[in-house]
Amino acid sequence: MPSNRYPLIAREAWAILFVLLGLTVLAQFLVGPVAFIISLAILSVAAYLFRDPNRVIPSQPLAIVSPVHGIVTLVEEAEEIRLHNNKLRVQITMRAHDIYSFRSPIEGKVIDQWCSAPDKNESRRHFDFHIRSDEGDDVVTAIRLRDIVRRFHMYLHSGERVGQGQRCGYFYFGGVVDVFIPIESKVQVEVGQYVQSGTTVLAQIIHSEVASVIQNDNNS
Repeated sequence: MPSNRYPLIAREAWAILFVLLGLTVLAQFLVGPVAFIISLAILSVAAYLFRDPNRVIPSQPLAIVSPVHGIVTLVEEAEEIRLHNNKLRVQITMRAHDIYSFRSPIEGKVIDQWCSAPDKNESRRHFDFHIRSDEGDDVVTAIRLRDIVRRFHMYLHSGERVGQGQRCGYFYFGGVVDVFIPIESKVQVEVGQYVQSGTTVLAQIIHSEVASVIQNDNNS
């Protein structure tokens, strides 16, 4: 199922691109061809970095999709510090040239969100949010922004509903994202794998009663 369509270049970056475009025009008429070529190259690189292509969302209701583009760098069982319970943790590290838009990993209701500034123990800014699916599954996503990032856009509000793979944020030059999912889920990615936001399925939620039925069927 296709997601909502957005401009090919992220709106959050339009102001930056307009400034670079203006400098490129000024360089052409006021400075010279060398400055114009350099400015045009910078504008082209910026347009590539701020691209935001449309995504096709998989039609799997209990699937958890990747919220960002990047490389899976960790898959483990870990304690989630917000809900204080054990979850499966899938960590995704974004590269500087990956797409910077952020998407919801599941469909459900935004229960809570937390934003924290850097402190003496952690230099990166954090943004965490908790979504609960209609089936009662809790998924917490923790975002650690890069040190150079001072601004980001997040369009989530506690109490509102979000769709699976819905575009709901943008942070420049990426960061590290941890997705904490129910412990019974079946992970479908591995360390080192490249994932795409809204498209790649990280895991499939399996409810305990369903898992018991499957186990009983296998034993019979």
